[in-house]
Amino acid sequence: MFRKSFSLSGLAAVLAFALIAASTWSVKADEYIGGWQKDHPVIKYGVISLETSADIVKSQKKFAEYFSKEFGVKVELFTASEYAGIMNALAAGQIQIGWLGASSYASTWMDCKCVEPIVGAQNEQGGMGYNSVLIVKSDSPYKKYEDLKGKTVARNDPHSTSGYLMPTVDFHSMGKPVDKYFNSPLSGGHQQTIVGVLNGTYDGGFTWTTLGDGFGAIRKMVDKGLLKRDQIRVIWKSSLIATPPVVIRKDLPLAMKADLVKMFIRLITRAPKEAEAVAQGRTLGMRRMYHEDYVPIIKAKQFLKKSRKKK
Repeated sequence: MFRKSFSLSGLAAVLAFALIAASTWSVKADEYIGGWQKDHPVIKYGVISLETSADIVKSQKKFAEYFSKEFGVKVELFTASEYAGIMNALAAGQIQIGWLGASSYASTWMDCKCVEPIVGAQNEQGGMGYNSVLIVKSDSPYKKYEDLKGKTVARNDPHSTSGYLMPTVDFHSMGKPVDKYFNSPLSGGHQQTIVGVLNGTYDGGFTWTTLGDGFGAIRKMVDKGLLKRDQIRVIWKSSLIATPPVVIRKDLPLAMKADLVKMFIRLITRAPKEAEAVAQGRTLGMRRMYHEDYVPIIKAKQFLKKSRKKK
């Protein structure tokens, strides 16, 4: 009898310990690992400017403050008007984290193998991608891309996925090389492309958006009051492109990477405005992204490089 009661009480104690331990583990799972801050007291976060630098600094400042408070480190914003600025800074170790397009991530990885994506923004419909689109003014006579043959159609930055890579590759695969089918100058950026279409400098232009214009260049222009959505018409769009990633250097501590992933993913519930600042538009939140998500873009860049060598 004594032995039976002892075994039951012992079992109860074990179960109680297991419940306490499980509770403790669940709390710890919600905490940051930490420990890396002493070696990285200053974190530099690079952002491609879809707007002017002043606007970017203003919209990203609260995110940087949140980031700083979460980890007890100083977070400095590094802005660039061109993708190359962020790419070079990541490759040189001048910044640890950066927001890139799919193509600029692919180029950086191909150059140094020193970076990896960690998260990307989910669009309002729950998708994890965006499209390159060809836009024209709504009151123009152009209804389909064939109507623009021989016309001036802008691409923007050679490191842009939507504004350069995808239209160049897609139209090449259709037997209509962009630089021969259209007169295709480089505008220098998405905003410049859209403004150029509006003011008649370009008959059309390539830029990017998501389903419903949740985030992307069109959304930014609308939010800033520089564009009314009914002023432009989309007459072509690419297949889905993997969402722009937040990228880190691969030589950062694993604990730091895990903590950053956790911070970005729960940003939408803890600081939704900051989540939109990171996404540069409306979003359902950040989701985990991996190098494999961008392999198709790397292959597209390799194809483009090979086709140029044949010329």
